[in-house]
Amino acid sequence: MVEINSCFQHLKRTYIFSLIEEKIDTLCKKISPNQIINLSIGDIALPVIPSAVQAMSQAVLEMGTSSGLKGYGPSNGYLFLREAIANTHFTTLQITPDEIFISDGINTDITNILDVFSPSCSVGVPDPTYPAYLDATILSGRTKIMTLPCLEANQFHPYPPSKACDLIYLCSPNNPTGVAMSRDLLTTWINYALKHKAVILFDHAYEAFISSVDVPHSIFEIPGAKECAIEFRSFSKSAGFTGLRCSYTVLPKALRAHYEDQEVSLHALWHRRQTAKSNGVAYPIQKGALATLQPQGQSEIKAQIHSYLAQAKALKQGLIKSGLDCYGGMDSPYIWVKTPKKKTSWEFFDELLIKCHVISIPGVGFGKYGEGFVRFSAFTTPDKIDLALQRINQL
Repeated sequence: MVEINSCFQHLKRTYIFSLIEEKIDTLCKKISPNQIINLSIGDIALPVIPSAVQAMSQAVLEMGTSSGLKGYGPSNGYLFLREAIANTHFTTLQITPDEIFISDGINTDITNILDVFSPSCSVGVPDPTYPAYLDATILSGRTKIMTLPCLEANQFHPYPPSKACDLIYLCSPNNPTGVAMSRDLLTTWINYALKHKAVILFDHAYEAFISSVDVPHSIFEIPGAKECAIEFRSFSKSAGFTGLRCSYTVLPKALRAHYEDQEVSLHALWHRRQTAKSNGVAYPIQKGALATLQPQGQSEIKAQIHSYLAQAKALKQGLIKSGLDCYGGMDSPYIWVKTPKKKTSWEFFDELLIKCHVISIPGVGFGKYGEGFVRFSAFTTPDKIDLALQRINQL
C-alpha cells in the first residue's frame, strides 16, 4: 500500500493566498475588478528590459539553425553566464565561475539545498519571513526548528540565538519587512556561524534594491563568510525574470561540513545533487540573463529599480501621512505597515479591501510574529499608488 509523505500533515500554516483570492472573488461580485488596486503582489510590473528580449529572441533563432543547435545544457549553467556573473558582481571577492550554479529560481535552490545536509541538523528560521524556508524544512522531515523573532523592538532583524543552530536561513533585504541587515549585524552572524560550525543560507533576491551604504551587496564581503555561507541570487526582481525563471547559487569551495570524522566539500555535494536532479536552465533564458549583465542591460535594469524604489518611497511617505507606522521601503520594494488601533492583520486587510478596494498581504501569513502588520508592495505603477493613497487617506 502506497503511503504519503507524512510531513505534509505537519504544515500547520494556512496558505494565505488562497484565502485572499476567496475574499477578492467575493468582492468582485459587488464591484468591477478594475476598481481593485493590487499592492500585495511580489511580482514585476514593468516589461522585461529590451536588451534581454533581443538576446533571447536571437538565441531562439540561433537554435533554429544547424550550426546553432543546442540540446541539454550543463546542469550548473553555461560558462558564459557564470563568468559574466563572477566578473560583474564578485570581481573583488574572488568568487570563481565554478562556484556559481545557475538554476530556475531562488525558491528552487534555497529549498533543495537541504538535500545536502543531514536530517538531524537544527534549522533557524526568521519570523516573519518568506514562508518557503519553514515549509521546506518541515517537508524534509526536520523537527529541530528554531524561530528567530524579527520584532518591532529589534528593528525586525533576526539576531543569533544563545544556543547553537546548524543551518540558518537569512533574507536581506527581508521579505516581507523590507528591512536590510547592516554590515555589523551580518558580521555578528558570520562570527556565530564560524563559532558553532554552522552554515548560513543567505537569500539575497533583492540585492539590486540596496541603496544604504552600510548594507553589503554580498555576504562574502564579510571576512570568514566563504567558510560558513551560501548565497542565493536571482534575475527575477532585478531584471524582470519572474516569468522566465533564472537565478544562481554561490557556493564557495572553501565551505565544508562533517560526515563522521571527515570534512566533506559542500560544493562537491551540491554539484553531485544538481547533476542528478537538474537539467539546467534553457539556453535562450541564460542568454537573456547574460544581456542584463552587459553595460546597456545594467543601465536598463537600474532605471527599472530606480522606478520601483521611487514608488516605494512615495507609498511609504503617503502611508505615514495617513497616520500609519511604516518600515522598510528603502532597500526593498516592500513596506511593512503596523495595523492601526491594535487590529489584527486580517482585520486591517479586510478594511483595506472592503473600504478602499486595496489588496495587501496580512503579516501573519509570513509567521506568527507578523501578526499586527500588513505588507504593501511597490511592484505597481505610480498612478495606482496615488489612487490607493487617496482611498486610504479617507479611512
